[in-house]
Amino acid sequence: MNQTELSNLIHRASLLVKSNWLHAVHLLEEARQEYPDNLVILTSLGDIFIQRMLFEKALDYYQQAHALAPDDPQLLHLIGNCYFSINEYKLSLSYLNQIKEPPPEVLYNKALALAFIGSYQESIMVIKQILKVMTDNPFIYFLLIEQYLRIQNYDEAQMMIDVAKRKFGKHPQLLLLSAVIYSKKGMWIKAYLCFSELEAVQPLSSPDHLISYAVSANRIGMYDKAIALLNKARDINPYISGIYEELIRLYLQRGEPDKAKKCLSVAKKYLVSFNPILRLLQERIRNEYSKTTDDYNT
Repeated sequence: MNQTELSNLIHRASLLVKSNWLHAVHLLEEARQEYPDNLVILTSLGDIFIQRMLFEKALDYYQQAHALAPDDPQLLHLIGNCYFSINEYKLSLSYLNQIKEPPPEVLYNKALALAFIGSYQESIMVIKQILKVMTDNPFIYFLLIEQYLRIQNYDEAQMMIDVAKRKFGKHPQLLLLSAVIYSKKGMWIKAYLCFSELEAVQPLSSPDHLISYAVSANRIGMYDKAIALLNKARDINPYISGIYEELIRLYLQRGEPDKAKKCLSVAKKYLVSFNPILRLLQERIRNEYSKTTDDYNT
């Protein structure tokens, strides 16, 4: 097979990928038998498998290509992305860090990988590098705000939200992040208003967000709203102990031990065991019933 024939075969394989990707792999593998060190063949095979989300198989071909061209930034990026996709974040970083003068998309993946391994300060530094050259992507700001939240720097997080709002308006994600920050700072009215505004734009489907919304509602005296939100969270995922904790507290707070006891019974159906908080609440319910009995006997 001469170079012209090889180029035609590679082109034919690229056209086959969407209709018959296995045949495309077969053609390229046949070509690889004759040209085992051809970078185009190896990367083309890797590209096919990465498109099929078969990242470990793609890695096999990219690594072979990398051995032939160790400084190729595109290969380093592809290998880093494959490792990222299989949750091997430290390995991903080891390749992404080798790219000289990385473009914003590489820096973004680095920032994400650093966040996933808990290196929040380093992630913030990388995101700030991105913002020096790219300021028109809201997701960069979202990622930065989330890192500030993780290190509990709520003032910086709020400042970045204000910057992002000026650029992108009241994006739903910014409303959510604002609500989370206000909740963390105990500013319950503002937290509730942000959650309420977000709910008007899109339905809340995350139990964690619904619980936070319910807590803010409870703190400002909107007990029925809080109960409705917690019940919605339970309908979505009945295996979260925090839902039952908040519901039982609310019922006891309202002087409704019967409803608290019923909620505890529901919790027993879904939770393998009670955590210390639920055990304390269980004891409180018993005490409430004991007190009620004593009052009756008196």
